[in-house]
Amino acid sequence: MIYQDLVIVIPAFEPDHRMLELLRDIRLREDKPFEIVLVDDGSGPDYKALFDEAKEKYACHLLTHSENKGKGRALKTAISYIIEHLPQAKGIVTIDSDGQHTYEDTLKCLDEFLKYPESLVLGVRKFENSVPLRSKFGNLLTRDVLDAFTGMKVSDTQTGLRVLPAGWLERMLGVEGERYEFEMNMLLAAKEDGIPIREVGIATIYLDENQSSHFDVIRDSLRIYKVFFKYIFSSLFSFLVDIVAFTILISLFNGLSLSAVTLASVLARAISSVVNYFLNHKVVFKKGKASSAVKYFILVVVQIMLSSLLVTIVGNALSAVPISIVKIVVDGALFFVSYFVQKHLVFSGGGNEEA
Repeated sequence: MIYQDLVIVIPAFEPDHRMLELLRDIRLREDKPFEIVLVDDGSGPDYKALFDEAKEKYACHLLTHSENKGKGRALKTAISYIIEHLPQAKGIVTIDSDGQHTYEDTLKCLDEFLKYPESLVLGVRKFENSVPLRSKFGNLLTRDVLDAFTGMKVSDTQTGLRVLPAGWLERMLGVEGERYEFEMNMLLAAKEDGIPIREVGIATIYLDENQSSHFDVIRDSLRIYKVFFKYIFSSLFSFLVDIVAFTILISLFNGLSLSAVTLASVLARAISSVVNYFLNHKVVFKKGKASSAVKYFILVVVQIMLSSLLVTIVGNALSAVPISIVKIVVDGALFFVSYFVQKHLVFSGGGNEEA
């Protein structure tokens, strides 16, 4: 395999001269010509001349969206085109159009991919003091959230310089996300599919304090964290159902005996577990096999037993701490464990996430 067995993909929305400089640099320095797929993500008539020059002068396959659909959709458009028109490709390398990714760094990532052709290769940056605050904060926060919820150690979750194997491209068309969240969901898909992630250090380049970036810190961050937010909402809503059901049942049993409290607790947890399963299956993870229900309720039983055991042990060891506080801390820790188990064991099958 050689570099040119891979197709370069460049998604672009309202680019400037730096896109042409990037293309010029590639064409001047390549020893054999790359296939380059350039996607105009609805930039509009004011940018037509720029894209026409890119197509005619630098021999790009130009694909055009009639309106802005987002980076994720632009990448999927390119992938669909490559699958149909460039089936000989061994993979793709995605590059941002704003000059952040150099030709040298692209080749470094391709070198790594040639060594490990079944891997997802990421060109990762170092987030030092010279990095604009919004870029540094957003990336580090996303990295820590990804680590907390999945255990994945990815140092640059938002890098646009990535190399994907050809055998994985069809899968990408079914990954959820039309905008920047697609890149995060790609990482989650890699973990689900057992695709190794390899990192290559690249230069950290931010021009004009990254003013050319179309990343909306609030809106796009919400999209990226959507699956985490939905899980938290599902858990909190189910907790509320549990409390309400317990309160109603204990009043119907008309007493606070141990048997009444135990029965009310079990029945309330059963009701809230059904609600939680439905929400996680239909709203949060959006997938799962027929056996998911069995696995989910086994998880519920195990979680109840672990909670009781840990609360008893820790409560006796720390008798000065109110038992309610112990319960909150223990169940809070089990919350993250439960998320990981549900995403990767309970609701891991039954097809790709919806686009």
